[in-house]
Amino acid sequence: MSSPLLDAIARRDYPAVLRHAREGAGWSQTELARRLGFHPSVISKMEARRRRMENVVTLRRLAEALQLPESAFGLDGPEGVAAGRIDPAPSRVVSKPAPEEDDVRRRSFLKAGGVAIGAAVTGAPAAEAATSTSAALPDPAVVLTTRLSDVLIGARAATGPAFPTAGLTRALAVARASFGKSDFLALADQLPALVRAAEAAQDAGAAAQAYTLVTRALVKLRPAGLEWISADRAVRAAGAAGQPLILAEAERMLSGVCRRAGDHDRAGALVVQAAERLTLDGRDPRHLVLHAGLLCTSGYSAARAGDGARARDLLTEAAATANRLEGAEAARAQANLLSHRVSVEQLLGEPEAALHHARTARGVGFPDVEREGRYLVDLAAVQLELGQPGPAYSTLLAAERRAPGEVHTRAAVRTIVDALLNQNRAAVPGIRDLAARVHVPA
Repeated sequence: MSSPLLDAIARRDYPAVLRHAREGAGWSQTELARRLGFHPSVISKMEARRRRMENVVTLRRLAEALQLPESAFGLDGPEGVAAGRIDPAPSRVVSKPAPEEDDVRRRSFLKAGGVAIGAAVTGAPAAEAATSTSAALPDPAVVLTTRLSDVLIGARAATGPAFPTAGLTRALAVARASFGKSDFLALADQLPALVRAAEAAQDAGAAAQAYTLVTRALVKLRPAGLEWISADRAVRAAGAAGQPLILAEAERMLSGVCRRAGDHDRAGALVVQAAERLTLDGRDPRHLVLHAGLLCTSGYSAARAGDGARARDLLTEAAATANRLEGAEAARAQANLLSHRVSVEQLLGEPEAALHHARTARGVGFPDVEREGRYLVDLAAVQLELGQPGPAYSTLLAAERRAPGEVHTRAAVRTIVDALLNQNRAAVPGIRDLAARVHVPA
């Protein structure tokens, strides 16, 4: 370790520890945030002492990423007992263990309040009209991780109903419907039995689609390694099935997993490979829909790699493909394009441009609540980056009203809520209740 880093550790100056360790690793704030799945502003605010360094999960992840002992961030012992505070902005480490760690370890569920009825997205903070606290809800992220790890790693017996071979097509449709509604608790019940039934029937096409759906669910969560298993199995099964659309979709999901790991070259190659299998003469609109989606995925990957010009060019190409479609297919492609335009501009450090896309979009109808909820969560991240905690909170409430499962499950939501907890809470008076519902310790 460098002398400045050792001095910062000795002084218990955790923002300085973070900065010196990050610089020693040769990473920018954006790169470290990407590796952790955080918004870039999180690292910036920690180092500038504008965000309290008190979340045990965050501190442990920082220590792991930077290859530091946990004690470098004031964590002593397995429960993360604070070693001290820092001035001028004191940081304390809460000894309460993180819900994800605690639940995975004990296989028990966190409990949260009921779903709030959010207000519409406005420029000012909105209060929940009603909150039900009668039902204790499990953490969907923990349920998905537990159930899907069981079927992917094969550590436990089957759970959920079994399907006859003839029912695979219907079972896939039911599972897709649950995903489209962001009903991830139902999906956690359906997917293990679906995967096992497809494997038992030796139906490569059904198995590929089932594993692709598993991957789509897992990428909602923090990277844990399971998504690599499901994405690889989806591609292998799709290759055996010999169906171009199924294989292209499986490769698109594997590309996303590679991108999350920082392997942008492989992610790009997979998208190109998938696109080459599609027929774009217009006779089958499904090929055009998937081609537009692949271009959006490639644009997002380019933005992740910092290539703004390439990212925007790819989205322009996606728009041209989407404009060739009609009806439900056109709506699906246009909604996907809008969502990617917002997230790409945010990644490129242009939140104003992202907000402009959101405000000027006309006639976009989301095909399901999952896509709408995902878009609203991305919009909330943009508003937060623009220093608008109230609107970001209101947007999350709107997302929760439309797609509660998306908000209660997605890792990106937990990152936003964690940041809002450290904002001026006068602007977000209900943030503690929302934090409980999305399983973020307040």
